[in-house]
Amino acid sequence: MGAKYTYDESGVTFFYYALTVLSLVVAPATIYLLVGKRSTDTLQKPKTPKVRFRNTRSKSSPLKVKTALLLGGWALIFLLSYKVKTTEIKEAERWDPYEILGIDNGESEDVIKRAYRKLSLKWHPDKVEEDMKEKAGEVMAEIGRAYKTLTNAEARANYEKYGNPDGMQTQSMGIALPKLLVEAHTSPFVLALYGLIFGFVMPFYVGRWWYNSTRYQKDHILNTTMATFFKNIREHISQRNLIELLTAASEFAEGDLKYDASEEAALNALVEKIQNVSRPHALENFAQSKKFTSKDAWKANVLLHSHFFRVDISDSRLADQQQQVVMTALTLVHRGLLQVTTAHNWYNCSALLMSISQMLVQGVYLYDAPIIQLPGITWKTQHTLYKENNLYSVNQLMRMPSPEQREALSLLNDKQFSEAIQVAKTIPRVEIARAMLTVVGDKAITPSSIVTLIVKLRIANSKSKIVPRKKGASVIDIESIDSDDTVAIESYVANYKKEAVKQAPSEAYCPYFAGRKDSQWWLCFASYQSGKLVVPPVRVNDLESERVILLQFQAPPQKETYRFHVSVKSDSYIGGDVLQEIQMTVVDRSTLPPEPPVVDDISEPEEDSIAAQMAQLRGQQSGARRGADDSSDEE
Repeated sequence: MGAKYTYDESGVTFFYYALTVLSLVVAPATIYLLVGKRSTDTLQKPKTPKVRFRNTRSKSSPLKVKTALLLGGWALIFLLSYKVKTTEIKEAERWDPYEILGIDNGESEDVIKRAYRKLSLKWHPDKVEEDMKEKAGEVMAEIGRAYKTLTNAEARANYEKYGNPDGMQTQSMGIALPKLLVEAHTSPFVLALYGLIFGFVMPFYVGRWWYNSTRYQKDHILNTTMATFFKNIREHISQRNLIELLTAASEFAEGDLKYDASEEAALNALVEKIQNVSRPHALENFAQSKKFTSKDAWKANVLLHSHFFRVDISDSRLADQQQQVVMTALTLVHRGLLQVTTAHNWYNCSALLMSISQMLVQGVYLYDAPIIQLPGITWKTQHTLYKENNLYSVNQLMRMPSPEQREALSLLNDKQFSEAIQVAKTIPRVEIARAMLTVVGDKAITPSSIVTLIVKLRIANSKSKIVPRKKGASVIDIESIDSDDTVAIESYVANYKKEAVKQAPSEAYCPYFAGRKDSQWWLCFASYQSGKLVVPPVRVNDLESERVILLQFQAPPQKETYRFHVSVKSDSYIGGDVLQEIQMTVVDRSTLPPEPPVVDDISEPEEDSIAAQMAQLRGQQSGARRGADDSSDEE
């Protein structure tokens, strides 16, 4: 007998199948949406006051669609659960002759016959009333079938083996699909649905994913953008030309950032405002780039300079695009242009890009005084403060006594002055507490040796004075170690990874940058003579109170004195960079003290020991081999 396949007529098995598949999709998607949204809000939502904001309606639309789809999925899950609970499942009843006769399994034939006679007397049609004859006939037929099954050897064997006295029967297997899907009048629609999903939808999304993955690099920057950067960047390039190169990125020629002819009038009005702001201060006259002449690059350049000069944009659409351009430009500087310059070891060009990062975050131009970062200080008042009060930087303001601070900021009212001082206290003032060049284990630096640069950075105005340390870390501070104490230095380097745990960075005060920006730093180590980076810049993203950084490089092969620059540049604030010169003298190896002799503590084995006997045996064998070789030579 073969198997018989039946489709789900009542829909019960299909409900189970649909409920399982839907739960496997909706439950993880809900967890991902809730956890992802909470972590995104925690990490990216700014806590500092903002002057400019981004229109998030376009970003919230996909979120609303996802939320609606998930709510629909959960509603469908509850509906299917209700259907599964309320739908009655008809189970096939198993035919049991022992149960029909009212006896236990495996009873003898005599017991079976007595039970049969007893039931026959009760249910025989002639023994019952007229209205029970029909039911009695049905019951009597079942009793007779049960009796024949248990008294016939072949029938009884078939029942015990297959569950049926007639032998193996057709097996019925249910498929968890409604019969409607395979009926003749619905098959064209089902085939059309399969063709749409597997012939169009899946190839479309796979092709789009592949196309996008081949267009972008691992840092999610377009390949055409990186090609433009590599082709046009030079070691000796001005900051203005770097900004123009930045606006030539292909990212500004796609999506909402692409130039639209309807924006021409608004962009020309912005250009006029930018020129009016820059002209009174004898700054460079803003004009369209002569090298990158596309309308997309011109639009990005206008929006960037309106950000640098803090020009208000009345068009809400352009204002939102301006913040998109600023955030995109910051990513292109950090992950694009800086990768190119550090690959060439260009220090000056890298430093200019780090300054552009500060300009993008603070919304300032390259000639602005650092005091403009404080609230209440505008383009006009910054020049007045410098000319009349000789006030230029935030650090200069914080070094003044309180009465002199109030006098220096006399242009501000009491409320503005209080806000400015509060913000000035939060702007980190970094300092290089210790910078040391050493060869671990040696007192001198020799040609081609591995040199270790140890730099300790400290935030002078940090609120947290306690530096968290890992369990088992030493309490020795690198500032207390003498540069000639090779043992202490070697011990400190060996335990370096145990010294300090990672600290959470503080949020930068940047009211003209719409998103959240954490305060981070670059540590650069460059040669004074060549202007090249010795090692790639180190991005320090967990400097809250203090941090020790170790860098290694190979000493030059020539014996002379070299000068280096150790610089620390912020990626968020202007005017807080630190530069320190450090020298390294490479001497001849002969100046190193001689290596201590190695003491051999291995003694000769005693004559009666096993080791001595084995050594003697090996000596005899080797002597015999030498003798054989000598004799062969004589022959």
